Amino acid sequence: MDRVSMIRWLEEHPQTVGRDPAALVERCEREVKRHAVEDAWLTAKAYVERIEHEWEQSWGFPRASEAFVALEVCRRLARELEHLEPRLEPGDEAHLIGEKLLQTLDPEARRQIGRWALELAQAEEHIAWLEIVELTRMHARSLVRRGALSRDVSPQSGNYFAKAAGVAHRLVEEYEVHAHPRPRRMSQH
Repeated sequence: MDRVSMIRWLEEHPQTVGRDPAALVERCEREVKRHAVEDAWLTAKAYVERIEHEWEQSWGFPRASEAFVALEVCRRLARELEHLEPRLEPGDEAHLIGEKLLQTLDPEARRQIGRWALELAQAEEHIAWLEIVELTRMHARSLVRRGALSRDVSPQSGNYFAKAAGVAHRLVEEYEVHAHPRPRRMSQH
C-alpha cells in the first residue's frame, strides 16, 4: 500500500482515526523513515563494533601497511554486510511509529497503518543498507586519498589486527554520524 492509498483508506474510515488522515500519514511517514534509516545504521554499527572487539583481541601478521589493511577490511566488511540486511517483523510498527500514537487509533486503523509502515520502513531500510554497504566499500579508498593512512610497511608498523580494529573503529564513528545526523545550520549573511 502506498501513501495515497493509505490516506484514501483512512478517509473512507474516518471513525478509525479521529483526525486529519493526511496529517496522520505524514507524521507516521516521517517517524517510520527516521527510525528505519537510524535502525539500519545502528545495526551495521553494532556488527562492526563486534568485529572491532574481536580484532582488538587477535594477533596477526606483523607486516602490513595501514592502507593495505584498510582496503582488505573494508572489502570484507562490505561483503559480509551485503548478506546481513535486517528484516522487519510484525510488531516492529510500534517502534517505528510510536506506541503512544498507535494506541490512539482504532484497531483496524492500527493494523492498516502498521502494515503500511512495515512496507515503507523495509523500503527505506533497504536503501539505507545499500548506502551502508557502499560507504563501507569506499571508506578505505577515501582514507587513502585523504592521506589518512600510511603505506609504510615495517616491523614497527604494528599488528594487522590492531590496524583492522582501528579501521573498524573509524567505520563505527562514521555509522554513528549517519544514524544520528545533526541538522544543518542556516548561514547568516
